[in-house]
Amino acid sequence: MEPPRQPGSDPPRRPSPRRRCPLGRRPIRSVRVEVRLFATLERFLPPGSRDGVALLDVPDGSTASDVARRLGIPAGFERVLLVNGREAGPDRTLAPGDVLDLYPPLAGGASRLA
Repeated sequence: MEPPRQPGSDPPRRPSPRRRCPLGRRPIRSVRVEVRLFATLERFLPPGSRDGVALLDVPDGSTASDVARRLGIPAGFERVLLVNGREAGPDRTLAPGDVLDLYPPLAGGASRLA
C-alpha cells in the first residue's frame, strides 16, 4: 500500500507527443503552396497578392482543383495546370512548397467568364 500523497506533490506531467484539439479531433495540418495565376485568371488572386503570385496555406491533402475553388475560379472554366513546371491534372495532390501555375486556355475553346 502506497503512502498518501501530500497536496502539490504529484509528479510532473510529461508533455504529450501531440496536442489534441477539442473533442478529440486531430489538428488539421496545412501546407504552404505558391500559386501563380496568368492572364484573365489574375483577377482571382487574393487581396495583397503581387505580380500574379500568392502564397496560400491549404489543408494537407488539397488538390489543384481545391485551390482553384478556394480562389473562386469557376469549376467549368477550362484551364491549364502545372505543378512545379509539369503538366498536372485537377486531382493532383499538392505537397509543401509546390508551385501551382494556372493558365487560361492558350488557343481556342476558351470559356468566357461573366
